[in-house]
Amino acid sequence: MKAKNILLIAALAFSFMACEKQEPFDTQSPDDAPLILIPYESTDGTVTFTQSNPDTPAADSVVVTPSAYTTVNWYLDGQHVFTGTKLNKCFPSGQYALVIEAVTQAGKKTSRTGIFVAKPYSTDPYSATPAGGRHMVPGITAAIDGVNLSIVKEFDLTKDVEGQHLVQTVVPSSATDTRLEFVLPEMEDGAYYVFLKDEAGKRYGANVLNVHNSSVVLSGFEVFVPGEEWTISGVKLENVASVKIDETVITELTATATSVTFIAPAAEPGNHTISMKNADGSDVFFTTAEGLVAEATTFVSAETTIWTGPEYIVWAERVRVENTVMAQVPVGGTIFIYYEKLPAGHEGYYDGAEYKEYWKLKVMTAWWTDLFPEFDVTDATPNPYSFVYTDDMKALIDEQNALLIAGWGLQINKITFQE
Repeated sequence: MKAKNILLIAALAFSFMACEKQEPFDTQSPDDAPLILIPYESTDGTVTFTQSNPDTPAADSVVVTPSAYTTVNWYLDGQHVFTGTKLNKCFPSGQYALVIEAVTQAGKKTSRTGIFVAKPYSTDPYSATPAGGRHMVPGITAAIDGVNLSIVKEFDLTKDVEGQHLVQTVVPSSATDTRLEFVLPEMEDGAYYVFLKDEAGKRYGANVLNVHNSSVVLSGFEVFVPGEEWTISGVKLENVASVKIDETVITELTATATSVTFIAPAAEPGNHTISMKNADGSDVFFTTAEGLVAEATTFVSAETTIWTGPEYIVWAERVRVENTVMAQVPVGGTIFIYYEKLPAGHEGYYDGAEYKEYWKLKVMTAWWTDLFPEFDVTDATPNPYSFVYTDDMKALIDEQNALLIAGWGLQINKITFQE
């Protein structure tokens, strides 16, 4: 009996010990390498954080380990903007390169990269960055395209994401709902954040404007015809001394502030490289979809030009190619129409109550007989737009005098054909 009592007491004591609260065992150490657990790393190694409007911080947070010994720093476009696991702060509308950095007390680091998108309200003035970036030169008329821009009275240019360090204020010479036109004052090279301002002085973020004081080619370099005069347009080109196509260097040229003209060298159809040098040996930069580059790609086509512009088309204004010129085009050949989409409010549009923002292309004869149905021009429409010249098309144009290109909201730059 005595032995049974001893066993019972021991069992009760063990049960009380089992119920006693124990302190958790902390496995974190200040010497641990940091890990970012959330956001998860995507397959391409990037993350996206979104601020839904200018007044609501992004809802996402970061989870790191060892959390007790790690600081989280946030960088937008390389600028430190916040410290903490939750970005409890609002930023001007725009898209920014994002880096989230976790650093321990021992100085060990890891990071996530991606983009941070701060969305505007639908009624805010806003301008997204074009695909190739926004590049401008002081002293010439420039433009920013966007939405709700008619309320903009001026805009600030700053060197920091949050707009605290003002560099310049610019007053547009004209403002429509979709475009601001202005002349940049003299400024140093660099990237500047754009803050649009309404009459009350309220600011609205509108991404980055890059200022260049060097020689920059803007257009005309993409395609050339061997043996023909070739004019390339840009800014600060008056000191250009040479043009290089592949290994061929051309020094016989005419250079002005806005253009360089020379005879294109012999070259096979296909892609070629082009570069330019100023008299002092400095590079001339080319504006491309990838940004400003010192060497660009140009193209020799086997096409023959039958009409050159530019010409706006807004239904009543049309491009006309006479049937005597169309006689050069063989049946079975391909016709190419080179065009640009005009922004809403551009001078190529009609003013008035019937104004609409859309883009259409219509290919027909001088009697308005369609060669094929008119269609909407979208970002997915090929440029140049091409079609095969058939027997039926030739018969119609021979009978009805000419090829007409009509539509809405487009600038036609060139029409060519290839056998």
